[in-house]
Amino acid sequence: MKNIITFRLDDITPGLRKENFKRFEAIFDTFDIKPLIGVVPQNEDPKLMVEPANEGFWDDILRLQEKGWIIAMHGYRHVYSNECEGILKANPFSEFAGIGYEEQSDMISRGKEIMASHGIKPTFFMAPGHTFDENTLRALTANGIYNVTDGYALVPYTRDRINFYPCTLSDPKVKRGIDTVCMHPNNWSDDDFSDLESFIRKNRSLCMSFGDMISEVKPVEYDDAIAKQEERHRRNKAEKQKLSQNDKMQDYLKKSYSENKILKFFKRCFYLPMLLKK
Repeated sequence: MKNIITFRLDDITPGLRKENFKRFEAIFDTFDIKPLIGVVPQNEDPKLMVEPANEGFWDDILRLQEKGWIIAMHGYRHVYSNECEGILKANPFSEFAGIGYEEQSDMISRGKEIMASHGIKPTFFMAPGHTFDENTLRALTANGIYNVTDGYALVPYTRDRINFYPCTLSDPKVKRGIDTVCMHPNNWSDDDFSDLESFIRKNRSLCMSFGDMISEVKPVEYDDAIAKQEERHRRNKAEKQKLSQNDKMQDYLKKSYSENKILKFFKRCFYLPMLLKK
């Protein structure tokens, strides 16, 4: 099985942290990598309004599209209004999952109209919180969108007429199969950017533009093997979440935390006996 790593940037809005976004663009330009980016058509999430709105935002997005970056619709308003974990069971909240088909279709249609008014015609959808349901998939196909950047398998697959492209990574790392690193520009530090640049330089042969990956890799049909891969990923994720909620583990993580990754490594080692002690 071929290993391929692609990249996606979430939470792209007029009020994003512009300097961080510029740093991402500079790094990807250096290595000639074109990522997928998720634009919120009508952002109403105050957490994504970290700076005054960029008046030239849509011109910048159009420029990136012309440069070969793929622009996805990242929800509609990016407001979590429902406590539903959806198909992937990624999070217990959603903007889409748990809502009726007609309302979801209207949200997607309105989002497409907003983006089209700025010259952007998205063919990919990324749900806020990675949460969507069967109604979301029906609404997407009804609105001419047949690609979702999500899924826990090792390869892209087709289910309910939708192509799913795996996205299980939140940090750059080498992983078996085809995967996408999901990154949020507003939250990145200097160390994060340094790590990303070092990772790509070290693993350049595995890193691919998102558009090149979808051109080269044909999705397989969803089957029992894919279902087992996704269920295995869900179990592993649930076990990690359960472990992280343990009081002793929380105390260990708090005491061993540092923004400096090298210092954090040594602190984790130093406090490990505390964690292992009965």
